[in-house]
Amino acid sequence: MKKSRKNVLRVLMAVFTFAMVLLLANVGKMEVEAKQKKNIVVLYFSATGTTKGAAKRIQKKTGGKLIEIKAKKRYTDKDLDYGNNNSRVSREHRSAATPAKSTVRPGISNMKTIKKAVKKADVVYIGYPIWWGEAPHIVYTLVENVSLKGKTVVPFSTSISSGLGSSARHLKGNAKISAKTKWLKGRNFYDIPSQKTVDKWINKLKY
Repeated sequence: MKKSRKNVLRVLMAVFTFAMVLLLANVGKMEVEAKQKKNIVVLYFSATGTTKGAAKRIQKKTGGKLIEIKAKKRYTDKDLDYGNNNSRVSREHRSAATPAKSTVRPGISNMKTIKKAVKKADVVYIGYPIWWGEAPHIVYTLVENVSLKGKTVVPFSTSISSGLGSSARHLKGNAKISAKTKWLKGRNFYDIPSQKTVDKWINKLKY
């Protein structure tokens, strides 16, 4: 009888120990997952829809919050006419050697929404089309007015012929960042990328 009780106690202790090990393992796993989970915001400026397409695929992969950078004065087709020296984008381009040195800073209508989202974010993707090898002036309005201190910043661009070039580096030079800001190299897409292409890129980034 005593042996039976001892055997039962041993079994119960073994079951209890095993249950505790599983519980602690799950708690540890949950803590790791909580640490790894990042608050992500995907910001983008898109004049023709191409950058928007890339941003939507990034949002789908990351699960981040997608926010368009909206110009207070919308860019019309006439504004975007590169062949017209008097068009809006042409005048912006001629205002300085690079957008980084220009005083032209188009207003952003949803700046408050962007600031609120970025403040809570760990990772901020910033997307834009390439104009004359650079980011549009309105993207400078963004980085000069929204604090990116302590954030991981991932720039991305879309362009038919040009790559990312020096656009991300110039943006970083004007941005509100700190020593704790991690500004990644980023990349350019030569059209709206496939979901597979975006997924592969983000998997390498691990953000």
